[in-house]
Amino acid sequence: MKTIKMISILFAIWLTAACTNTTVRQHQDYEQIAQNISSVVIIPPEVSIELIKFDGDNEELIDEQKAIAAEITAIAKQRFEEEGLSVIDFDIAAAAAEDEDFAYAVTQCSEAWGAAKSELYAQGMVSDSKKSSFATSLGPVANAIAEKSGAESIFLMHYQGSKKSSGVVAKDVGASILVGILTAGAVVPIQNTQQAFVDLALVESDSGKIVWSNRKFLAAVNGTIVATALNELPDVVWESELTPALNEQLSEPADVDNSETAAQPGDESASLDDAAAEQAATDADIPESES
Repeated sequence: MKTIKMISILFAIWLTAACTNTTVRQHQDYEQIAQNISSVVIIPPEVSIELIKFDGDNEELIDEQKAIAAEITAIAKQRFEEEGLSVIDFDIAAAAAEDEDFAYAVTQCSEAWGAAKSELYAQGMVSDSKKSSFATSLGPVANAIAEKSGAESIFLMHYQGSKKSSGVVAKDVGASILVGILTAGAVVPIQNTQQAFVDLALVESDSGKIVWSNRKFLAAVNGTIVATALNELPDVVWESELTPALNEQLSEPADVDNSETAAQPGDESASLDDAAAEQAATDADIPESES
């Protein structure tokens, strides 16, 4: 009975932690920064997927890497459009191939994001109340991308995945069976045959401030993990949502009072002319006196 009670307590603690902790990181001024963002350019995602082999000579799954890169780019594009942001159709890879300086800037941006992760995730998961207490920035490395693409923000994705070969899966199954036998069935470890890990970041282009970032783990190699992470974007008012409302307000016609109004100073000459005309009409109706 004590064991069951202890398990119940541990489960309650885990459930509470899962509900109040998060992998999301937001800039402390994210709401204000969002009001300066109406567009985003998606940097080609860095994708690495390997086949884990029994002999340790792992194989890079190039075709799957390309497929995942295309899938998660499409997912990100759709989500940002749903947010009301304009996704800039700019070929980063082509521009980098033609301009060495720009290619270097893109590399610097990715490297700066890699370094920023150690600061953002030094504490692992944080409480939901502390997720907006960060002020991490990539610095000026994003400026070149902003100037070239015209986007007010950039979106970065790092995706790592792995799949186990049949030999590794067989080994894991054998190990699980052995552990099950040794523990009389009390412990039967479940070995994932594939897994994926993703890091995402939305960065303001001009300042380099990381507006929002998130990371997720999934026991499958597909794009669902990116969709799940993007579902935790902050509920903010982007500049693209502000501008139409402002324009609509400014375009509304002013109320016009159709009732009779007093004559304005500029109407004095017109009033005098009307009075003179009335007097002339009256004089015309008076008969001349007999001489």
